[in-house]
Amino acid sequence: MKKWKWQFFLILSLALTVLFGYGAVNAYMNVTSPPQIKVLKKSEEKPVTPGDTYIALGDSLSRGVGSSKGQGFVSLLGNMLKERKTVERFQNLGVSGARIEDLLAQLEQKQVNRTLENAKIISITIGGNNLFNRGEVLKNFSEEEALDTLKTEIPNLEKTFKIIRKNNPDAIVLYMGLYNPFKESPNGDSFDSIIQKWNEDARTLGLKYKVQVVDTFNLVKDPKRDLSSDVFHPNDATYKQIADSMSFVIEKNIIQ
Repeated sequence: MKKWKWQFFLILSLALTVLFGYGAVNAYMNVTSPPQIKVLKKSEEKPVTPGDTYIALGDSLSRGVGSSKGQGFVSLLGNMLKERKTVERFQNLGVSGARIEDLLAQLEQKQVNRTLENAKIISITIGGNNLFNRGEVLKNFSEEEALDTLKTEIPNLEKTFKIIRKNNPDAIVLYMGLYNPFKESPNGDSFDSIIQKWNEDARTLGLKYKVQVVDTFNLVKDPKRDLSSDVFHPNDATYKQIADSMSFVIEKNIIQ
């Protein structure tokens, strides 16, 4: 009886050893030589035809800095346009911190040009970092220097509009006008007049290049209420207002 139990124990131990060894070898092989997985046949998708895209260009406002989910108006507007079947997709090419010269450099890229050629709607947020110097303007404010910035940068804004229009003569192009995040600073009134001058010049260029300038100046009346915690970028509510304003302009100009 004891001999039988010993033989049974020996056979069981041997079986467990073999099973463990097989598992170890199999695991090793799965890491070093993963099994070939059958590739499913790619489903046929309707290609996105020219004119079915919304492209966002610009700076941190396009990136949605300040919003709770980091999306901002581009995602809000893009989803509105998709729901209405105005576009099939949207793409955000905004770069936080971008100045006009950065956008001009971006517009020299062939891939960006091809993307813009196929766009039905294009939005632009640019110029704030040039005019405000990323907030540094508050430290050593000079109205004269700010006006000199307009003289330098408005021609660059015109170059931007011109290049975009050259790439796509038919798209609806929107430029988001600037608002004043520094209303409560000692030079708040001066900032108001400078920013309004920028927006007026942008509207003049807009008429020349068929660019719709969307007014956001009046969306920021109380910085603490209308801006995010950095008191510079819009909060969720203001981004929603921007998206609604752009949507309204698009609906007025859309050609189905």
